[in-house]
Amino acid sequence: MGYFKNIEIDVIEMFQEDGMKETEIATSLGISLTEVHNIIARFEADDYDRDPDTVSYDDLNSEPNDADYNSEHY
Repeated sequence: MGYFKNIEIDVIEMFQEDGMKETEIATSLGISLTEVHNIIARFEADDYDRDPDTVSYDDLNSEPNDADYNSEHY
């Protein structure tokens, strides 16, 4: 698919950021519950093309030889 369609962006933002239920999203946007469910399912299954320049937080290290970025150091 490449880029998100506007409706897909709205659905994903309402679900992820606003914490809305699928039924609330469908009512709010005037689309079917099935369509909302399918958009969220594809998003969670990672079927959408992601930005190739996006780096996962898990891939970051604070120091070149730091194996566990999130560990506490005393």
